[in-house]
Amino acid sequence: MKPTSLFRLGILGLLMLGGVIPPASAQHGHIYAGALSADPGQPLWFENGSVWDTNSWGGYQQSPACIYLTANLPDTYPGQYQSAITFAAEPATIFNGGPSPYAAAPGTYVQLRFVSLQGPAGGALTIWDEVDDPAHPSVLLSVPVGATNGSQMYNLSEGDPLDPTADPYGHIHGRRWTLNQPGLYIVGLQLVDTSSNGPDGGPLQSPSAVTYFYLQAGLFISDFSRTNNTTLARFGLPGLTNYVYEASPTVNGTNWVPIANIVGTTHSELRWLVDTNASAPSRFYRLRVATN
Repeated sequence: MKPTSLFRLGILGLLMLGGVIPPASAQHGHIYAGALSADPGQPLWFENGSVWDTNSWGGYQQSPACIYLTANLPDTYPGQYQSAITFAAEPATIFNGGPSPYAAAPGTYVQLRFVSLQGPAGGALTIWDEVDDPAHPSVLLSVPVGATNGSQMYNLSEGDPLDPTADPYGHIHGRRWTLNQPGLYIVGLQLVDTSSNGPDGGPLQSPSAVTYFYLQAGLFISDFSRTNNTTLARFGLPGLTNYVYEASPTVNGTNWVPIANIVGTTHSELRWLVDTNASAPSRFYRLRVATN
């Protein structure tokens, strides 16, 4: 039985003592880019962003979704947490599986802009291209924690940005997201039409609103607080995995007491954990993967 995240509650506060996470499969979800209307000047839109963004599933207190990054590719990304999350642009023609009612106008060239990144000190989000050589990926871009008005982008559309009739469609696998520090991040993303096929040689569609997504790197308690005899902790978990939250008066003891059983759902998400019996002067907490 290995604890995956361990904390001590005492007079001086919290001491993070370490953590281990067992191998897990990388998340491979899809977030789709489209437009509310294909009329010129109308904004682009994250079509299913409401089930992925920081307000999903009721927002801050109600288990919002997160993009979970695991550390299971040590040969390719040593020391990194990674995910194969895919952003795709909706098709406007039957040739690419459309037309989607939310596709952008023909001639739109959709790119994903990385606007901001919040997270642990020294953290950075790097996007890799595995398409040509999965064993030796190349860096597309890297965004440091603290960025607030970033301009780096990568393309979602696969057509010709100079062709006014091109389908805005794109569904490119092999772009790996990595984070270099464990913990919870918030990335701000925006959809931008970088074509010149609109009025006066500008874009056809206006940019989307900046939308924020949680990124959880590894199994890690990102928030911990105590009020009187009650403690509150938060962590992000991958889908389809169950955990047990436990407490003990000693770190090396065998008398770990279950506080909560966490049942994983089909999507990765953030969870809040409450202990209403935190009256002891010293109390350790841990998360472990459930064995049954």
